[in-house]
Amino acid sequence: MKNIKVQILDTTLREGEQTPGVSFKNSQKIEIVSLLNRFGVDFIEVGHPIVSKDIYSFIKKVSSLNLNSKIIAHSRLLKADIDQIIDLNVPWIGLFFDISENHLEKKYGLNEEKALEMIIDSISYAKRHRLKVRFTAEDASRTNFEFLIKIAKLIEKAGADRFSFADTVGVLYPSKVSSIFSKLAGEIKIPIHGHFHNDFGLATANALQAIQSGATCVDVTVNGLGERCGISSLAEVVTSLDELFNVKNSWNFKMLNDISSYVEKTSKISDNDTRPITGKNAYTHNAGLHVSSVIKDGSLYEPTDPRKYNRKRRHLIDKFSGKDALNYRLKKLNIELAEKELCKLLFVIKSKPEIKKWSDEKLISLYHQFYKTQISR
Repeated sequence: MKNIKVQILDTTLREGEQTPGVSFKNSQKIEIVSLLNRFGVDFIEVGHPIVSKDIYSFIKKVSSLNLNSKIIAHSRLLKADIDQIIDLNVPWIGLFFDISENHLEKKYGLNEEKALEMIIDSISYAKRHRLKVRFTAEDASRTNFEFLIKIAKLIEKAGADRFSFADTVGVLYPSKVSSIFSKLAGEIKIPIHGHFHNDFGLATANALQAIQSGATCVDVTVNGLGERCGISSLAEVVTSLDELFNVKNSWNFKMLNDISSYVEKTSKISDNDTRPITGKNAYTHNAGLHVSSVIKDGSLYEPTDPRKYNRKRRHLIDKFSGKDALNYRLKKLNIELAEKELCKLLFVIKSKPEIKKWSDEKLISLYHQFYKTQISR
């Protein structure tokens, strides 16, 4: 394995900031970018600009920096999302879409052919605007393998530069990763990424196995931050590659402790929060798309039923929230709003990124302030 060229994509500022309770200030994000760039990661995923104004302004700032690491921004298969990334002059776009039958049916109400059409159209649009494209197949680990291969071949033909396989709910284990990635690498020529969640504590092991089985690049976060139990840890992956597999790169290992300490200080998240099954965040959902899905069916973004382990599902409200999440939470508080008013309230929440968790009390207070403002008009 020592002669394998391995690349690292750090997504602390996208996946990591989706950790429940985390919202970095833009000044902190710039420092994290600087640290990661000096450490020597190949890619830095800087966020999803359409989510909130603070993320947009951060990406605008970071896109002007002279970095060795490549910058990549997150995007749905929507023209409005892609156009923002074009306007921000970010060279790489990370298009993503859920491809498992479960997600297509329950989340979108789509069949496979319509999903393929949307994927190809979005890739073609991004390529016409000279973007480098990484397409991520979300929930790939629970997708029919023949359909997965069909997608991989079609996105390569459409001009995508990279294909990313996402184990979105962390249900894979190394021998399964080996089987999938070795077959996938035999079907397409473009580089393959691996993105592994840690719901069973296997994210780092799966990332290392993916590299041995044909992946060119793996996604990591500092301290393993991310939705629920997080993803593969930067420190664990790069030190394992160096110490156990003799994979040599230009990584500055002396910086690892400083990077970890800075992110722990600014995120205020400890390892106990993201521990699989028993950790505080194990069944906590944050991103708007995730929450709107688990409201319908918990299995869409949970590999196990929390009730089996005497746990309860939680949905946080913050700048990453969408209409469905906010509406669900307000109804729990016996507050009913028309869609127009709901959107206005959500706008206020997204404009306050410094509030990392909107408690019931804060939401009720905001609602009363908002209601009084509307009445006075």
